[in-house]
Formats: sequence, structure tokens, C-alpha cells
Amino acid sequence: MNAIFLLATGAVVFVLGYRFYAKLLALSVFRLDVNYRPSPDDPAGEPVAATHNRHLVLAQHFAVVAGATTLTGAGISVVWGWIPAFLWVVVGTVVAAGVYGLGTLWLSRRPSATSMAALVADLVGRRAQPLILVLATALILSMNAVFAWLTAETLKAYPSAVLPFWVQLLLALGLGIYLHRGGARLLRAAFIATVIALVAVWLLGKAPVAFSGALNIDMRGRSLLSLEATPVWVVLLFVSTYYVTRAPYWKLAQPRGYLMAWQAGLLLLVVTAGIIVTNPSVAAPNFNTLPGSPRTLPWIFVTLTSGAIAGFYLLFAQGITAKQLLRETDARYVGYGVAVAEGALALSVILVSTASFSSPDKWAQFYSSWEAVQNLPQILRLYIDGSAGFAEALGIDRGFARTFVAVVVAGLIAVTLDAGIRVQKQLFAELARLCGLSRLRNDKTLLMLTVTLAAALALYDGYGRGALALWPLFGSWNQILAASGLLLIALALRRRQQPVFAVWVPMLFLVLVTTWALGLQLMLWWRSGDWLLLAAGAVLLALEGWLACEAWQALRRTPVPAPGA
Repeated sequence: MNAIFLLATGAVVFVLGYRFYAKLLALSVFRLDVNYRPSPDDPAGEPVAATHNRHLVLAQHFAVVAGATTLTGAGISVVWGWIPAFLWVVVGTVVAAGVYGLGTLWLSRRPSATSMAALVADLVGRRAQPLILVLATALILSMNAVFAWLTAETLKAYPSAVLPFWVQLLLALGLGIYLHRGGARLLRAAFIATVIALVAVWLLGKAPVAFSGALNIDMRGRSLLSLEATPVWVVLLFVSTYYVTRAPYWKLAQPRGYLMAWQAGLLLLVVTAGIIVTNPSVAAPNFNTLPGSPRTLPWIFVTLTSGAIAGFYLLFAQGITAKQLLRETDARYVGYGVAVAEGALALSVILVSTASFSSPDKWAQFYSSWEAVQNLPQILRLYIDGSAGFAEALGIDRGFARTFVAVVVAGLIAVTLDAGIRVQKQLFAELARLCGLSRLRNDKTLLMLTVTLAAALALYDGYGRGALALWPLFGSWNQILAASGLLLIALALRRRQQPVFAVWVPMLFLVLVTTWALGLQLMLWWRSGDWLLLAAGAVLLALEGWLACEAWQALRRTPVPAPGA
């Protein structure tokens, strides 16, 4: 199969989906009202021209959700062949992720959505509050720990990206301060910052920063402390994340996301141009099954989450992005638009993971076993090196391209980590209120607790991989949260007596495939004696059953029309 054909097909479907299906959703399902403008949660007093500019919000939201799960999930999914991966990304983006992305922003701008707990209590009931909060908090906590490790592994594997990566923070600070001034020109500022970022990659990429082996601290012949490169980077990342989250959102987090989105867009253009110039064939088979690997169905739907649909989008939409929207009608542009942009990123990963190999034998050698495919840093390196190869076909120096792609990949994961810590802090605050823990209401204390727990989870094994113990559950975990988000959207639409079919279909589909996959995982762990994962999976299945019961009770109640809700 020709890669250009797949690229063109995906692009056409994405454009048609945004042009027609997104418009149908906006007008007929969610009925977005241009005059509905609830006051944004804007305690820092950001200027409307910058912070709430819809182009800035779209770029920032894309950078927040387009993290490691998009890159690794798409890279792993091609192990079952290019056809299942391609179809799920393209179709899933249009009919599921777009609905979810638009719907979560619409839902998060309702007057009852002052917090996740308040939203759940209003739509489902108070008994469901601890269920959703615990599910979401545990998911974000494990995700933050794994993302810090993946960023550290990327910096360790590409020493030339270290200095340009950290320079991005300084550029983001300057961009944030500039945009905070009244009358700042967004496009010009972003263009200049991106050019400076490229110059930094060119100049600072020639000065790699790396240390290998272990850092040993000995006293009287005894080793008191032994640190490898990865945990050192993990600690530094959590320290920087603490200060990024402590700063006003307009000052660092938002401009950093905007800047990374620009660079990610440039990366997509380079990969697209490289594919057009080289005109490669797909080296992966149409369908594929590895010995000992799970079957395509239902596993592809819980492996390739981001890039099709992912549960944590709801948390980022409610906790961060929705607060920046001035107009309800911008939910289509930002929510569905970001779903399409992330689908394009996932499609680029699929094409790089299938068309950058010189022969089918080379592809089969890389995707030789299910255990090898589970090596997440290796999947990221495949995308980085493969993208650099396509860039080289355009006459770009391969070393420069590799450093640039590594900076973009590490930067996107770090932006998601920053957002994850911010949302995790909000969830801890809601849990503290539910439990009556007044001592945890201090913002600084909550942030310190949030960062400390995520760092402890990552570092408890001494190598930064601590959270990987529960990572096999992440796909099912993520999709259960996505189904919960779709349930909340459906209940809100039902209350307003608006069409619900477009939301019910992806929700029921997710419930079916996730329960199927989780049941198969539980049987596998029972036979292999993996008691930790078996216990965690059983708890997750019980939480899903509890949520189903609460949803049934909510559906049995007669909806009270609430046009303004």
C-alpha cells in the first residue's frame, strides 16, 4: 500500500468530518449558542486578546492532550497490521474523539460544572462522586509518573535535545510575559518564538548534555546513594513541573503549550512533505498476529486510545481548557479541531511506523514480539528516528532533524505532565472537600502533595519506572473514564431534551470493548499468577459495575428540563 494514498485519505476524512459532522453536532446535537457566554474562571486577570484567543486555546489544548499516549499507542497498534490501526484512528477520530472533544468542552461550560465533583453530583448523583474522583485521580497519578519517566528516557537517549528542551521554558516565559501585555500580536510572537526555538536546536544541539552509568556517593567505603541518569532527570522534571504549576497559568504553562503546538505542527508538515517526496510503500502487513500477542479485537481499542478517544480529555477540558473559552461556539473549533489535529499526529506515527522501514523484513524484525512492542521508549525512538529520515529526504540535516523531533516529543510529553499535575491537584482538592480534610485546602500544600506522590510512584523502584507496574491496566482504565465522560454528556443532553444518539453509540461501544478487554486481561493474569494486576483489574471492574448501577439509576429518573443548565 502506498503511504501517500493513506495520508491523502486520512486528510480528506478529517476535513470532511470537521466540515460536516462537527457542524451537525454543533447545530443539531449540542446546539451551541453564540450568545451563551458564562464568565470564564479567570482569577489571574489574563487579557482577553491573548489568554482567551481561540487560536491560542486550540493550540494549547492540542499540546496538552497530544502526549505520550498518542505517540506510543499509535506506534504499538500497527503490530496488528496497518489496516486496523489506520481505520481506528481515522474513523475513531471523526465519530468518537470529535464528539467527545466537543462534548467535554460544552459540558464543562455548564453552570453546574464548577468542579468535577459538582458535575457528577448534578448529573449522576452524590454516590457517584467518590467513584469518578478516585478513578480519575488514580489514572492521572499513574499517567504523570509514567510521562515523567518517558520524558527522562527521551532526554537520556538524545543528549543533543537536553539544552534546547530546557530553553523552551525560557522562551515560554518570555512569550507569556509578552502576550500578557495588552495589544500583543499572537501570530507574530509565536512565529518569532518558533524561529528562536529552531535556532536553539541548531546551536545548542551541538552541545549534548549526558551522563551515563551511575552517580555514586560513597563514604568510608560504603555506597550511600547510587543514581542513574533516568531518575535524576525524573527528579528535575518534577521540580520544574512544580514551579510551572505554581506560576500563573498565563505565564508559563499556556505559552509553553502554544509554543510546542507550533513546533508539533511544523513537525507534521515536515513528515508530510517527506512522505510526498519519498513516496514510500507501507512495509507492515495488512493484518498481523504475533505469537503470544493478544488478538486485534478488542485490544486495539484500548491500546490506541489517544488519537482516537481517551478518558483524560474530560479532566483537561473541565480543569483547564473550558475556563479559557469565551464563546460556547468555540467548542467546535477547539474541541473537534483538536481531536482532528491529534488524529493527524496519530496518523503520522502510523505512517512513520510502517513506511520508514526499507523492507517488510526490517519491519518484522522491529515488531518481532509482543514483549518488544511494550518497550515505550523504543516506540518513541522509532518515531523520532523515522521522522528524521523523512526530513533528511527534504535536504534537512539528519542530526538537526533528530534533535528537533526529540525536543518536540519530549516537550509535548512535558506539557501533558504539567497539565496532569495541575488537574491532579484539583482532584485532590475535591477529594479533600468530600472527606472534610481542611488541612489539605491550602494551594501550596496540595501542589507539594501532588508532585511528591507522583514522584514517589515513579521513583519507588529506584529507576523511575515505578508506575509501569500498573500500566497494563491503563488502556482499559482510560476508556472506562472516557465512557464515564460520554455518560455525563449524554445525561446533560437528555436533561436539556436534545438528541443523544451521537453520544450513546460511542459510549456503548466503549463500554462493550473495554469490559471485553478487561475480562480477557483478568483471565490472563489469573492463569499467569500476576496477583497485583489481577487485584487491581478486579477493583477496576467492580468500579465499572458500580458506575453502571449509578448510571442506570440516573437514567430511571425523569429528566427535569433545564435549558440553562
